[in-house]
Amino acid sequence: MKLFPMESGLVLYSLPIKVLLCCLCFLLAGSSLASSATNPTRLRGKETDRVALLAIKAQIKHEPTSVLSSWNESSHFCQWQGVGCGRRHQRVTLLDLQSQHLAGSISPHVGNLSFLKELYLQNNSFTGEIPPHIGYLRRLQTLRLNNNSIGGEIPANISSCSNLI
Repeated sequence: MKLFPMESGLVLYSLPIKVLLCCLCFLLAGSSLASSATNPTRLRGKETDRVALLAIKAQIKHEPTSVLSSWNESSHFCQWQGVGCGRRHQRVTLLDLQSQHLAGSISPHVGNLSFLKELYLQNNSFTGEIPPHIGYLRRLQTLRLNNNSIGGEIPANISSCSNLI
């Protein structure tokens, strides 16, 4: 390998090293694109909301009212029962699953619904703890979790939801 010193202190590498560096950059860029397709945290906008809602559905183990039967690929998630979206961006702003006799845990993926303003999960049979991911919901104004079997402490970062009424 030949190094060529320059007056500025920079070193130029010979051609084979440049080719190797270009190949490495190409491989890194390719792996980054591939991981964004499979990693929900790297998804964009509306797709993030759809994936989050499906993850929320997956955590619900008992659903006697079939409220979540519309949560499938046959319609846009803004048309799913209990889901409301803003007109401008078509992002989830409301999740209303109150009094549906649901049982399971609250998915941490709820924190990926970044446009969420209202979350109604009261009067169900949710167990476990309040996921700290709710603290990521900066636009959240209403949070109703009463009449469930949720235990543990209220996450400290819920204070980041400064719009809560």
